[in-house]
Amino acid sequence: MNPQTIEEARKLAARVEHGQLGTHRHVETAICPPFVFLPALKHTIHHVKIGAQNVSAEEKGPHTGEVSAVMLEHLGIKYVIVGHSERRALGEDDEFINHKMKLAKDHKLHPILCVGFGTTKSMAASRVKTIISKQLKAGLAGLKFEKNFLTIAYEPVWAISKGPGTAVTVAPEHAAEITGYIKEKQPESRVLYGGSITSRNVDELSVYNEIEGGLVGGASLDAAEFLKIIKSFAKET
Repeated sequence: MNPQTIEEARKLAARVEHGQLGTHRHVETAICPPFVFLPALKHTIHHVKIGAQNVSAEEKGPHTGEVSAVMLEHLGIKYVIVGHSERRALGEDDEFINHKMKLAKDHKLHPILCVGFGTTKSMAASRVKTIISKQLKAGLAGLKFEKNFLTIAYEPVWAISKGPGTAVTVAPEHAAEITGYIKEKQPESRVLYGGSITSRNVDELSVYNEIEGGLVGGASLDAAEFLKIIKSFAKET
């Protein structure tokens, strides 16, 4: 639920848009603000893409408080985050997430599927892969995507910041091993790492080809910080 006002959202988005103009040919940037800011930001930024933080598992009907894939499609939204750890913590299971994934695809929304919920800091990589394999299989059941239509983000839930000073650093080698595993399982997808990425640790992550980008949380609320992260991934190919 950040930022809290439309003025803050516009200012932050405009700063990111202006600051990444020199890098947009080499890296795609998307902002996923709260639902209420989506229409305003559609008119504020042009090079930076817009995404939604969530989508309903129902296409239509009396579902108070929900936002449908149809609504997002008609608004011209490109991306939607599905299965974020904070949504899974509220009770969204893999079957429920699969419904959302199908609706997103049906309505031309590019899903960013988050996996890694249920992992712990001390867990062996083999166990992490088993959990992620299950989440991928269930979340993508019955679905096939064209190259680069699907994005998958590895979220080691234990590393996600719960506020200033609470971020836990993940070993870059671990992030690269798990994102590489996801790429092997879903070679047509783009694979991101999302777990307390900051300007201080991004260079250690972006050097790995297995990590194709970042799902940035708290650091995206500071334009200068976010732009440093974007530039770290802006490599010519």
